[in-house]
Amino acid sequence: MHRRIFVVVGAGLVVWGLGSVGLNQGLDLPRVSADDGVRMIDAHALAVRAERGPSADYASRVIVQFKDIVDDRWAETRVRDAGGARASRSAFGSRYVVEPMTGMDAAMLTSRFRSMPEVEYAEPDGVVRAHFSPNDSLFSLQWHLKMIGAERTWDIQRGDPSVAVAVLDSGVAYEDFGPYRKAPDFGGTVFLPGFNVFTRDSHANDDNFHGTHVASIIAEATNNSSGAASIAHLTAIMPVKVLDDEGFGSNSGIAEGIDYVVNFRQGGVNPVKVINLSLGGTTRSQAMEAAITRAVAAGITVVASAGNDNQSPVDFPAAFSNVIAVGSVDGRKMKAPYSSFGSDLDVMAPGGDNRRDDNGDGRPDGVLQQTFDPDLAAVGRYDAFAYYFVTGTSQAAPQVAALAALLARQGIKDPRAIQAIIERTAEDLGAAGRDDQFGHGLIRPAEALKGLGLNK
Repeated sequence: MHRRIFVVVGAGLVVWGLGSVGLNQGLDLPRVSADDGVRMIDAHALAVRAERGPSADYASRVIVQFKDIVDDRWAETRVRDAGGARASRSAFGSRYVVEPMTGMDAAMLTSRFRSMPEVEYAEPDGVVRAHFSPNDSLFSLQWHLKMIGAERTWDIQRGDPSVAVAVLDSGVAYEDFGPYRKAPDFGGTVFLPGFNVFTRDSHANDDNFHGTHVASIIAEATNNSSGAASIAHLTAIMPVKVLDDEGFGSNSGIAEGIDYVVNFRQGGVNPVKVINLSLGGTTRSQAMEAAITRAVAAGITVVASAGNDNQSPVDFPAAFSNVIAVGSVDGRKMKAPYSSFGSDLDVMAPGGDNRRDDNGDGRPDGVLQQTFDPDLAAVGRYDAFAYYFVTGTSQAAPQVAALAALLARQGIKDPRAIQAIIERTAEDLGAAGRDDQFGHGLIRPAEALKGLGLNK
């Protein structure tokens, strides 16, 4: 895949932190033994790392979309004229990410680009953050699957590799490559060729932990007498790395990742029918919005987490009208204390609260799936796999993405129809009808799939 990078002679997207991962406070829970295979994420350590912010200065850059009539040479000349010191061209069109020359900031550079007739739009790049605050041996601990009726769902549909979900995140532990290892409970999970927006190659390996946990919610091996279960376990996964090892990314990086998914072909067709974005930020981006619009027009349902700041409105990209915005409930079907809300919120799914044990199993009410130890990952080890309780709207969104994939497998093609079915069949929570705290309510996969046949 060709990408132009140039430096003026003489002269993402970052998903942030682990937000509200759920501090183990106010609940006297037993410690789990090392050989239990079940762990809790150290929320305090992750929060400290998150507060330091990204090591890359994503917010200093500018996204520039040139008009179709502008060729590369002309675009590069105009970048120099505006005061750009370094620029990187998208692999999918005349979209550039430009770093300003010394003495110029992003606002000044954006203003100069906007005055040029060759430019369709220009905007400061924004920072986004990750919203992660059967007979399987650990299925009894997966309260979230019971809450949404997963066992009834599996009787109807379990997914198929002909339908894929693209997980745009910190990568996925899907292969043995260099220092990276494949997560053991992916078993026979099918992975499509992915993309790494940082290295521009196909090795979308996870060096954070978040993306592997999110992908496992969708398609971890199930009914294999080991580990944990997942909702759409026969669905294929496309790993797309848009977040760095610290969990940060940029609006431009998200747009690039989405465009990779939209342009992907296998045997002449695109098997990706759903994109999951367990991430977000407060900056509205034309580049990201345009990429999402292209995805929806291509028949791809886009799902995003609402945010972990317990505030309104929800973050972008969840706030876009053509994205399914997902909030989080705890074990009582109450809005989780961190879950953001507002008029753009569409539905809820279990995201948990590690401070509670509402089902009385002696464990925190986090979402339990496989990933690797984030503390060891920080020092370059990506092989210490276990099952971790993690909470957040990041964990709620992939449950909705999995349901969207099951509906696509059942023959529902239009993303608008998929969203309408999910909303119409949700369990109404809070005030009667749609409300800003719960949207249309808690997803009910079996109800959404009812009447569409069995395991097509």
